[in-house]
Amino acid sequence: MSLFDLIDSSFSSPFIMQYPQNMHPYPILVSSPHSGMQYDTQLLSLSRLSIEELRKSEDSYVHLLCDQFPQLGVTLLQATLPRIFCDLNREAWELDPDMFKDRLPDWCNQNSYQVKRGFGTVHKISALGRPIYKYYLSFPKIYQRIETYWFSYHQQIQQFIQTSCDHYGGCILLDVHSMPSMPKRSPYYTDIVLGDGFAQTCSSTLINNSQKFFTQHGLKVSKNTPYAGGYITRHYGNPKQNIHTMQIEINKSLYMKEDDFEMHGGFTVLQSILIEYIKWICLQKTIFNN
Repeated sequence: MSLFDLIDSSFSSPFIMQYPQNMHPYPILVSSPHSGMQYDTQLLSLSRLSIEELRKSEDSYVHLLCDQFPQLGVTLLQATLPRIFCDLNREAWELDPDMFKDRLPDWCNQNSYQVKRGFGTVHKISALGRPIYKYYLSFPKIYQRIETYWFSYHQQIQQFIQTSCDHYGGCILLDVHSMPSMPKRSPYYTDIVLGDGFAQTCSSTLINNSQKFFTQHGLKVSKNTPYAGGYITRHYGNPKQNIHTMQIEINKSLYMKEDDFEMHGGFTVLQSILIEYIKWICLQKTIFNN
């Protein structure tokens, strides 16, 4: 039996693309690929886990932190489907063969670091490390799902980059995520992690000045540790072509209670900082300089 043989669910759209209105747009795209919250009831019924545990994998409310960016002239792309269902920040075909009743094609990436961790394009385990599915998956069904959802999201990114390069000679892509908190007494504690694949995906001006900006706003910021950038950041970044990508990881404790998914007063404070950050980026004249 296969999980997706039993499911006839679909999403009206796997993403929402919000364009700037009533103003001249900037060549800046903000992507939130992991904040989707549309959990299909049939999918939930076939999971071993509660929705509360499944939601631990979300970048909870990141799309809400960013929802005013289009008013500033920046385009916002947010996923609506859950990350565990189809992870948009992976290669299209990072799949674990142990999850499938079918033999996977050789062209699938079956041995990537993320697959071995259980977090491939379709997650094998929850953020707490427990198996998600009751049944084996059907590759034809997963193939259709990835073709439908993964490729449509990335098509939006590709089109934005192409259009921006044609009209402006380059663009900035900010891939925004949230991360589990850690004790403040930990030597590794940080509020914001900026990732550029260790100086591979964006201008040094962008990441260094971004670090200064957040630090000046009272946040502890690190670069590339422990998050240097996922597939979106690394795949699309090409500073030599003026395509600058940077991943932004936000400590969840800054804006929410992780145990019950409730936003707290810090949400408004952090949202205001992010709005000021976007305004700051839009005003930079040398952001593309290395």
